[in-house]
Amino acid sequence: MARELHFTRAAQTLRIAQPALSQQIRKMERQLGLVLFERNNHRVELTAAGEALLLHAERILSDLGAVEEEMLCWGQGIRGRIRLGAARSLTEQLARLLAAFCGNYPSVEVELREQNTAEMIEGLHAGRLDAATLAGLPPRGDRRLESRPLGEEPLVLVTRPESRLAGELAGLDGVDLVQYPSGSAIGEIIRTALAEAGVSPRSRFEIREPGTARAMVSVGLAAAILPRSLAESPGPPVRIVALEPDLTWTPSLAWSATRRTAPALTAFLEFVIEHPELAGLAGQEHASQ
Repeated sequence: MARELHFTRAAQTLRIAQPALSQQIRKMERQLGLVLFERNNHRVELTAAGEALLLHAERILSDLGAVEEEMLCWGQGIRGRIRLGAARSLTEQLARLLAAFCGNYPSVEVELREQNTAEMIEGLHAGRLDAATLAGLPPRGDRRLESRPLGEEPLVLVTRPESRLAGELAGLDGVDLVQYPSGSAIGEIIRTALAEAGVSPRSRFEIREPGTARAMVSVGLAAAILPRSLAESPGPPVRIVALEPDLTWTPSLAWSATRRTAPALTAFLEFVIEHPELAGLAGQEHASQ
C-alpha cells in the first residue's frame, strides 16, 4: 500500500480484497497509535510516521532476502540476485564489468536500474538497491554507506566543431550551456565550480543523457561539460577543450554499511576490487593519476 498509494491497486497487487486491506491498515494504526496514511477523496499519502515505517520495513525485507540467499548458497554455491543502480555516464565500463562477472557467476542474477546519484543513495539507504555505481563519491559523513572509488577522470568543455570558445570557466558567463537535473553528481560539480567562478551561463537545456547533450552541442545549440571519455567516444562531431581550472569527477561503487551482505553481493564487491582494469573508467588511461 505504501508503494502504490492507492487502495484498489495495492489490493490487486497483494491479491486480497480491498476491504480486508483497509481493515488491516486500520488495525495496524490502532496498534501503533499513529496515523500512517492521510486519506481524502482524491488521493492517499504517507504521513511522516508512515514514511519512517516504510523505510524500516524495506530494510527488514532486504535483510530477510539476504539471509535467504545465504542459506541457499551453503548447499548450492554462489547464487542470488543483485539490484544494482547505475549512473548513465558509466554505461560502457559497467557493461564490460557485468559481462565478466556474469560469466564467472552464472547463477547470480543482476538487475540493473539507471538512476541519478540522489535516487541511488536513497535506494541504498532504503534497501531497494544492493549496490550502485555512483557518478561521484557518497556524501561525506554518511556512515550508512561504504564505497570504493572507480578511478578519476577530467571533465572537459565540448562545443560545436567551428567554435572558438575557450575553456576558462570565467568565459562561460552568458553562454548557452547544457545543465543536468538536480541529483546529478556531475551536475553538482559543474554548478559548484561555476558559482565559485562567479559566472552564470544560460540554462535553456536540462538534459539527463550525455549522448543527447553531445548531439545538441554538435549542431551548435549549446556547449556542454562532459567526462572526457564520453566526449572522445564515437558520435556526432564536437570540439573538445580542456577546462581552466581543471575539473574532475570520481565515480564510485557504493553499498550499505548497515545491512547484511548476501553472498552474491559479496562476490560482486570482491570481483570489482580484484579486477580494477574492468571496474575503472573507460577514459582512465588518458587521465593523469
